[in-house]
Amino acid sequence: MQKMNIYDNKRKRGKIRFFSFRLYKLYAVALIMLFISVTAVTAAISTDISAPDARFTVVIDAGHGGVDGGVTGITTGVKESDLNLETAKTLGKYFEKAGVNVVYTRKTKAGLYSSVNGDFKREDFLRRREIISKAEPDLVISIHMNFFKRAVYRRGAQVFFNPRDNSSRELAYSLQDKLNKEINTVYSKRGYGCLAGDYYILNTTQCPAVLVECGFLSNAEDEKLLTTKEYREELTYHIFSALMAYLFTR
Repeated sequence: MQKMNIYDNKRKRGKIRFFSFRLYKLYAVALIMLFISVTAVTAAISTDISAPDARFTVVIDAGHGGVDGGVTGITTGVKESDLNLETAKTLGKYFEKAGVNVVYTRKTKAGLYSSVNGDFKREDFLRRREIISKAEPDLVISIHMNFFKRAVYRRGAQVFFNPRDNSSRELAYSLQDKLNKEINTVYSKRGYGCLAGDYYILNTTQCPAVLVECGFLSNAEDEKLLTTKEYREELTYHIFSALMAYLFTR
């Protein structure tokens, strides 16, 4: 009975926090939209040519897909590839509402290969690189879910970057700071440092690129949060706001 009371209290605090987050989100989006509008008006006054449809282009990469489902949740069996896709779409909606041009490496559950015969993983990677190169983005973010079976208590979001690119390092540090403040210290009572990572997707472009492990599917609490739409909205909004701040200050 005591456990039920504690759980109910947590739910009430969660509702209050989410309500506060929604108000904060609306306020921040309004400020960003106002800034973009003022910038667009200033640009229109200072030049005779038509302004582009979007000032920035962002590529959002949903990791895995198709027969490559990535890791799976220890409780629900949810596939990483599906959560990556849902998270990527939610993040993209925030950018689109802010007037940013969004390019997705994949928008369906399918992988980016023509056949599972042969080295389909290589074909998938090359297709992602092709999409990024064609988009000529201002930044790239790859969405993933983490798994560490030897330490099921590990949880939280962590950012990885190409150690050979200073811009990516700068972006990763600012994003990790935001996630530590708004997500990690709130839900798991600890923060992380961002890490250098030799990931293919980070080495495909010269623009700033980061890979975000949004949480641990090897941890039941993280898994429960990540399979909840409300939490994904909160998580992706903080990712969005950190990336927008980077774009406007670089």
